[in-house]
Amino acid sequence: MLRRVVAGAVGVVLTIFPLANSAQQTPREVRGRVLRAGPKDTQPFVGAWVTLHRVATEHAGPLDSVRTDASGRYLFRYVTTPADSAAIYFVSSTYAGIAHFTTKLQGRIVTGEAAEILVFDTTSAPVPITVRGRHVIVTAPDSTQTRSIVEVFELSNDSSVIRVPGAANRPTFETLLPDGAANARGGDGDISAESAAFSNGKAQVFAPLAPGVKQFSFSYRLPTAQRALTIAVPVPTAVVEVLIEDMAGTAAGGGLKVMPAVTIDGRRFNRFLAQDVAANSVLEIHAPTHSALQLSLRTAIIVVAVGALLLLMLSRGYVRRSRMLGARTGRVVDAEVLARKIAILDDAFDKISEPSANQRADHYEARARLKSQLTASLAARDGLM
Repeated sequence: MLRRVVAGAVGVVLTIFPLANSAQQTPREVRGRVLRAGPKDTQPFVGAWVTLHRVATEHAGPLDSVRTDASGRYLFRYVTTPADSAAIYFVSSTYAGIAHFTTKLQGRIVTGEAAEILVFDTTSAPVPITVRGRHVIVTAPDSTQTRSIVEVFELSNDSSVIRVPGAANRPTFETLLPDGAANARGGDGDISAESAAFSNGKAQVFAPLAPGVKQFSFSYRLPTAQRALTIAVPVPTAVVEVLIEDMAGTAAGGGLKVMPAVTIDGRRFNRFLAQDVAANSVLEIHAPTHSALQLSLRTAIIVVAVGALLLLMLSRGYVRRSRMLGARTGRVVDAEVLARKIAILDDAFDKISEPSANQRADHYEARARLKSQLTASLAARDGLM
């Protein structure tokens, strides 16, 4: 009798335990499609490999893979548990050596645009790269008797293909440096500092440029004695902005007009703005001469962040949710680590109900840096750099 009672109790426990464990699991589903961009429209990408990823603090890796059907559609069903509360899920598909990702999957069922992946062909042939915006930030001299100049570009690839350097290793974008520029180096943005090169009076980009708008920044130094700065604008540019850290600073050429001064972190800048600047225009900037602290690339990016966000909105209708990511080291494990860091960073920021201006700036800077590193990494791994 006792044996029967014990056996019955064990049976009840074993029956209840799976039910309790199952009750803690949340079934989730993502139904989407992969589209291939063409010159005129997009078409379903049939037979594309699609992978579901899970990224958490302790582990990151793929969960499942499928091929798209005759309509370019895919379906994943998976479960999460309370222990997965901090985990991030997303879907990827690789085409022509470039990995494309959805946004973070949110909700129990994800469909529509949030589950779409748009892929592009690649080419090393010349593809027009439009300069949507160019920002020039001129700081006052520092204790080294030189001043820092920061330039930020918004580059737009308006084609349906990704421009890559290719075997010839031609730059995907280049611009002229002013006379006397020294110690040029890449900065934060969508294009990593490691993907930029400076030689023969030029700043060159060797990162793949996907359709849409990408931000590229760099800095250089000029001696204090060089009070006038001449900057060439070799190609048509939608918006040109000049910021000078002195109320006596002036800028002319290319249709520049005086705008209200701006104050950033307690530092005051004269501001000049021009639209639809013609090719081969020349900007004449008269820089300040008094001493001041050096402007960091981070501050410069924040200075133009509002204008950059406006320009980035121009690309949304074309690129939609497509994201191109990569790393310079060429090791898959490094790319996974960077992807995990971005996911964790986004998750932490999403949990802030009302982020302050400083929190937004810190998040923007950190994410841009990680994203540029990831972009360069996968590109190097796939032989595109």
